[in-house]
Amino acid sequence: MCLLHAVTGITKILKRNALVNKPTTKRNLLIPLCCLLSGLVHAVPTPSIQYLAKINDITQDDDGYIWLVGHQGITRYDSINSITFSTNDANWQVPFTWTHELEHYGNKFIASSETNGSWIFDPKTGRVEPVKIKTESKSHYHTIAFKGHFYTYSKLQVFQHKINTGETKAIFDTKGTSFFAKTAQNLYMRTTGGLFVLKENNFESVLQERIRSIVAVNNYLIATTENALYSIDENNEIKSIPITSAIHGLTKTHNSTSFFTISDQGEIKKYRANDLAEIEHGFGNTRKGRIKAAFHDSSNVLWLASNLGVETLVESSIKNYPIVFSVASNANDLAIFKGELIIGSYGKGLQNFRKDSTVLPENINKLFSDKGLRIMDVLNINEDLYIATFDGVWRLSAKQNTLERINFPNNNKLLLKMSYLNGILYIGTNYDGLYTYDIANNRIVDHVSKEDGLIANEIIDIYAFEDGDIWLATTHGISIYNRNNKTIKNLPSQGPGKYISLAFSDNKVFAATLGDGILIYDREGTLLSIIAKGIEFSYSSKVQDEIWVGAAMGLYIIDPKSHQFNLLPNTERYSFSGELQIVDERVFYNHYGGVIEIPLTKSDFFNANVFIGKSTISGQQSIVQQPVNINSASEVVTFDLVSLDYRPGQAKQFRYRVNNGSWNQLSSSQLTLTGLASGEYNIEVMATNSLGQWSNNRAFANISVAYPWYWTSKIRIIYAVVLICVISLVAWLLYLRAQSIRNIHILLANELKTKGKRDLSANRNINLTLKLLDENKIEDAKSVLTQNLEVIEQDSKHDLPDSLFGKSLEVAIPYFAEYLHQKHHVNLAYESELPDHKTDYELQSNIYKIIYEAITCAISNGDGRNFHVTLQEFKSKIWLTISDDETSFSHFNNKITFNMSMYYIRQIANKYKASVNTFEPNDDKGSQIVISFPLMDIS
Repeated sequence: MCLLHAVTGITKILKRNALVNKPTTKRNLLIPLCCLLSGLVHAVPTPSIQYLAKINDITQDDDGYIWLVGHQGITRYDSINSITFSTNDANWQVPFTWTHELEHYGNKFIASSETNGSWIFDPKTGRVEPVKIKTESKSHYHTIAFKGHFYTYSKLQVFQHKINTGETKAIFDTKGTSFFAKTAQNLYMRTTGGLFVLKENNFESVLQERIRSIVAVNNYLIATTENALYSIDENNEIKSIPITSAIHGLTKTHNSTSFFTISDQGEIKKYRANDLAEIEHGFGNTRKGRIKAAFHDSSNVLWLASNLGVETLVESSIKNYPIVFSVASNANDLAIFKGELIIGSYGKGLQNFRKDSTVLPENINKLFSDKGLRIMDVLNINEDLYIATFDGVWRLSAKQNTLERINFPNNNKLLLKMSYLNGILYIGTNYDGLYTYDIANNRIVDHVSKEDGLIANEIIDIYAFEDGDIWLATTHGISIYNRNNKTIKNLPSQGPGKYISLAFSDNKVFAATLGDGILIYDREGTLLSIIAKGIEFSYSSKVQDEIWVGAAMGLYIIDPKSHQFNLLPNTERYSFSGELQIVDERVFYNHYGGVIEIPLTKSDFFNANVFIGKSTISGQQSIVQQPVNINSASEVVTFDLVSLDYRPGQAKQFRYRVNNGSWNQLSSSQLTLTGLASGEYNIEVMATNSLGQWSNNRAFANISVAYPWYWTSKIRIIYAVVLICVISLVAWLLYLRAQSIRNIHILLANELKTKGKRDLSANRNINLTLKLLDENKIEDAKSVLTQNLEVIEQDSKHDLPDSLFGKSLEVAIPYFAEYLHQKHHVNLAYESELPDHKTDYELQSNIYKIIYEAITCAISNGDGRNFHVTLQEFKSKIWLTISDDETSFSHFNNKITFNMSMYYIRQIANKYKASVNTFEPNDDKGSQIVISFPLMDIS
């Protein structure tokens, strides 16, 4: 922790000092910054498995996780974090700890333990089940499955266990430690006494030598002894080659057509399995020591376990040439002179790249001034070298092999960078802006500085275009100077970092900065994008269709079209300076410790597997990939994300999106979600590999947040059923109401129709009478009038007492009671405490109409036999109460189904703003309808 704080503190100090406008300070500080940071970072042991010293076996599962077994148990490693399954871990508990071997068994493993036998281990869930092999000892050193049997070595005996019957028997006694390896057809066993092959339930000798290690490679078994390396095919035909040092490390390549040997001296070799022909490789060598376990994974990383810990090696085609001069800063520049690579040093003048080269004249550096020995840039123009130094521009002639300072006024400036186009040399200075030099005429043709409008005088890089635009990278931004029309356009800085270099591709300008990323502009200077923030870049160059740009830690390649930037594998250990040079399809790039050589071949894209390595739901951890169910929004869900690429390189980046929404960038490999509303969520995760390339693989997770109790799926079904019932009931009630209204309309229409017919008949008779009188037919007219009078008299004499007919309530109601008794055999009692002067005739008529309609409706639709009517005055209201001895009036307030009588009653009540109330019977006996008429409204 203290070391990390020291790194942070030193970084801040150096960055602050690097902003001082002095190239000596800038370049002197950049070297220790890169070197010190690089050294400190490599000194901090970041992998959690680096110091596991007692590892017995290393393998990889189908998903791509690395598994290491040993005294600590079974450890899963995902390139960032590790999980160890053992008896001692409460979260990841298995019934054993010390593990000897981990053997593939379908998509599971067979784990052989020291103290508790053999177990089938599921790497996707962490669950185990015992292999029920009956042995005298529970110490199982190696168990393997082969053709329907388990074979176990335990305490100098080999046991065979038939899987389908559970039968176990000892089939071989050994003389020492034994381990197995299998091909498609054969099972082999190595012991200190030799190599054996299984034949009809017994092991037969193949080699009678002490076998150090064995490995199966396709259909071949590879074995090492003290003096030889053997290859044995399916027919047990043997090929061998001699070896000069002991080999204990042996592993097949990931594609299984070849294998690696690792000697105790640290020498790594690669061979073909079929003929033992040696193959070139780029893994180099390792430290001396006996290798206990070796493995080559899918990302082309070679894993080596020894008593010193776990080491990973990455194959590299990069060749490093350590070249360090005794100068203040080894920030050198490369150039090509007479077809050979030469170095422009920061204090030692020009130097040959190859020690045996004679391309540079002897004693050439004695021709430089003292300041001129500090070279900032070297350009090859028409075979001559133009050299920018602390003391102006110098030229080395290829024909004459002479060095001289170019003769133009004030050619003694501190120079930083040069650029050449169409006979014009553009010279960037530290204090004086930009000079334009005409090589043919040997004269300065233009000079522009901050006084003329440049954003700064310190010109760090230059890029010239055919149309006269000159892009200048400075300490405070970019200036675009057009040398034809003398205009200047300044692009402000996007941060505190200096602009270090410019490159042009795909009609875009790529400006690399010291910490603010790479800014991408169009030709007009409009900022299109910013990528790779936080990386301290140096100079950039266009190589084929890509942009190559060095950085304080690594070399990056940018795709100009997609803006994707990737770290070149195995360059993260180098801190780069200057521009690259290409010689014979090889790229040479200077770094602070020398020069590296990189072949111009594109590396294959590694499509890393992306997973959710671990889920933590409210404190409960799990590696099982299954839907996550939580009960409320307050619960916390954390996903540990993994990209299974074990090569060193960039810190992996992760993005996620929810329910196919927009992508969100994560700042680490952990995704924490909380406050999720009730519902279903689909989480999709993408990640980069170790080189910064986005993998095509995705990780997925489903989260279900439970609804509150009142909104669960079952409750919602109940709500839906209730809603349907309510809607159905309302619809039914509306239908009944519509039917009631329709019936009333029919009755009213029929009544109007009947009345109309009577009126029409009367009018016709009167018209006929008038006509007969005009014709003097007196007798006929009398006859018609007589018929008409009979009809009118018959209508007036009908005995239906449905109105007062000019009488009072005191007369009409007793008559109505007698009518009811004679016709319907029901009784009607009447009481009135209402003075006559309180009511006019119209009100009495309407009250009688209510009484008539209510009782006749009750008789027709109810079962009441005795009715009682009372009229009272109380609190300025007339109270009409009609009651019966059954339930005839209980439905009179129904707004859904009603008849003509109920319609009349409501219309009369509305006319007088009277209230209508009904009362249910007590003990199922008697019902009432009570109507109150306000007297004040009436008056």
